[in-house]
This record gives sequence, structure tokens and C-alpha cells, in this order.
Amino acid sequence: MTLTYVSALAGLLLLLIPGYLLYLYDRPTLQKTGLAVLRMVVQLSVMGACLWAVYRFDCLWLNLLWIVALVVAATFLLVSRVKMSSQALFLPVSVAMLVTVLAFSAYVLYAVLRPAQPMNARWLVPVSGVLVAHIMTTGMQGLRTFFDCLQQDSQPYNTLIGNGATRLQALAPYITRALRALTKPAIANMSAMGLFVMPMLLSGLLLGGLSVVEAVVSYVTLALAGVAASVVALLLALALFCSHSDMKVQQR
Repeated sequence: MTLTYVSALAGLLLLLIPGYLLYLYDRPTLQKTGLAVLRMVVQLSVMGACLWAVYRFDCLWLNLLWIVALVVAATFLLVSRVKMSSQALFLPVSVAMLVTVLAFSAYVLYAVLRPAQPMNARWLVPVSGVLVAHIMTTGMQGLRTFFDCLQQDSQPYNTLIGNGATRLQALAPYITRALRALTKPAIANMSAMGLFVMPMLLSGLLLGGLSVVEAVVSYVTLALAGVAASVVALLLALALFCSHSDMKVQQR
């Protein structure tokens, strides 16, 4: 496959059809669409340049540096959408996400997929990227549910603490709600992946040179690893946060 600047421009020309229709019927949306496309191109260009360097040099320390940068960016996005102090939550979430991503990436690569060179960029970067994306999207809902429930219904927590319960015992109901909020959409997504998401992901894996069997095994493994990593990352982040912060809360 050979891609050139001309072929990239030909791909962008696909926007002419919806662009012309929006120009005729909804010009405000056309402006928003143009800005969104421009933002996407800039972001992908920057990420593409970074990935080019990672794949070009393909050394372990650079691959790990890429994962750290990805985790930091994902943590910023996740924490910014949770109604909680960013300074108090950033370090626990980033540490939990980094530890979980590295651990599950190593397990997937060494115990399941077992490529010839597990730590090279071709394998480590996409596997860790899938895990980071999964943790960020599902963990956001779990953390938001945990803090919302704690703020809206803090009386059980304060009552248990006042009666001599440990912090973990007092937080157990809220952690349960957070896990439920995390796993329910994950399970629902997995049940629908076979029809909607699986064809797209399998196409990417097949284009990457994997056989059909290898592509299916890789897809299933990454889907299960994403759910497991999200649960572990959420529990680890809450454990780190609760052990190093003042959990006195007042009901809103």
C-alpha cells in the first residue's frame, strides 16, 4: 500500500458531499464541522509525528515514555470531567492507570499473544493504547459515580465512621456503586461488539498482517483485558486516593 499527499487530499475530498449539503441547509453546523475536522487533523498530525518517532527508533525506554505521556494525557481528560479536586485526584489516577496498563500489557503480550518481540513498538504501543482508552472511558463513569454518591448521600458513610467502622468498610457501598456503573456499560458494549465494533477492529487487525484466527483471539483478549484493567485501575485509584486524603464529606 502506497500513500502520498495526493491520496491524502483525495481522502479529504470526501468531505465535499456533506459539506455541500450543510452549506445549502445548515451553515452554522458547517462551520462547526470545519473546526472539528481541522482540530482532528492537527491532533492526529501531532500524534502521528510522535508515533513516527516511536516506531522509527523502537527502543524500550521510548516506548515506555510514550505510554507515560499517553497516561498523563488520559488522566488530565478523565480528572477534568469528574467533580472533584484535580490536584487531589490526579496523582492516584495516573499512578493507578500506569501500573495497571503496564501490568496488563505485559500479561497480554507475554501470556496470551506471545509475539517474537513483545516489547517492540509494533505490539506494546497498540496494546497499551487500547487499555488506556478503555480505562479512561469506563473509569470516568466509575469515578464520577463514586464521588457523586458520596456527596449526595454521605450520611451512611459518616454514620459508619462514627460507629467505629474502618474507612474501607464505610466506603464499601459507594465502591460497589462505582463498580456497577463501570461494568454495566462495559458488559453492554461487549454484547453489541460482535455486530457493530468487531468488523471495524478485525479489519484493522487483518490489515496489520494477522490471520483471521489471530485477529479474533487478539480482539477477544483486548476486550476482556480492557474490562479487567478498568476494574483494577478504578479500585487502585480509589485506594490510593482514600488512603492519602481527608474523606470528611458533607451531604449536598
